[in-house]
Amino acid sequence: MDFAELSLEQRRQLVDAQQLFSGWRPSAMKLASLGGLYWNTSHGRRYLYEKREGRRRSLGRETPALIHHKAEHDKLSKELRARLRPLSKRIETMAPVNRAIGIARLPTIAAKILRELDGEGLLGSHIIVAGTNALYAYEVAGGVRVGGERVATGDADLLWDTRQSLLLSATGVVRRQGLMSILRRVDPSFQAAYGSNAQNNRGYIVDLIVPEGDEFAQKRPNADVEAQPIGGMEWLIQSPQMEQTIIGEDGIPLRIVAPEPRTFALHKLWVSKRDDRAPLKRAKDKAHARIVASIAQTYLNAPLAPKQMPWLSPPLRKLIPELKSMLRSPKNETEG
Repeated sequence: MDFAELSLEQRRQLVDAQQLFSGWRPSAMKLASLGGLYWNTSHGRRYLYEKREGRRRSLGRETPALIHHKAEHDKLSKELRARLRPLSKRIETMAPVNRAIGIARLPTIAAKILRELDGEGLLGSHIIVAGTNALYAYEVAGGVRVGGERVATGDADLLWDTRQSLLLSATGVVRRQGLMSILRRVDPSFQAAYGSNAQNNRGYIVDLIVPEGDEFAQKRPNADVEAQPIGGMEWLIQSPQMEQTIIGEDGIPLRIVAPEPRTFALHKLWVSKRDDRAPLKRAKDKAHARIVASIAQTYLNAPLAPKQMPWLSPPLRKLIPELKSMLRSPKNETEG
């Protein structure tokens, strides 16, 4: 089975979870950005310190302005915590229900990684989700559930928009320690594997990929994730983005950002035709192309119409007739 429509109960629960998350996330992001302020006395004088990302810095000796600044900071922090407390409790209460009715989908480790990227302000602005995990965005957008065998994967492909510098725009922790610092928050066992990706002790792999031929930033801390150039990725970066709130296997909502679905589908078909593509992966590529294009056309009012996709590169545009043919004759062209 490629995919099935969500039941009314699943749809209702998903909408409730999405609405709850949309109320929780802005306050949670704001609170995380505040950092902490505290007074420290030295030689009989008080100094105000800011603690953020595990580091502290002095804001200066006590003055009326700093006293007011800390009071306003503490007031806002208290308000945000009060606002988040009931929302967080409800999210926790909904989690087992989300799991029980089958809408908790993205593997927990991938969900935790995306939450950390989102918290760092990197998701969508610098990094988007490519590969199999992007299907979780498309299925939620279409109100369907893709068959488990179609979304099974042991890795996460993160596509870096090299027009944005990760190291310059990320937080101090990422600048000092690299993307590996994010992965190790999720699982301390992550290590750089063969200089091309990160892998934990359970074999889960994270690939950071960039467009082929780009002169992407080389300044990375030792043992950080090495970005791998892959052909055609620039076409995904140039396409519009799709942002969705999905549910992790742990039952907790999260934000995911993926390429526009028709572009993703055409790119998958293009990848399946590459001479260097592993034969075992070609059938999966074609199946993903067909499934995502079908979701887009049937549920998202997004047909494979060239005039509606001015961002498409010529190589992808040439594949539109073939992908349309695959939709008219499902499966037989992708699975032999």
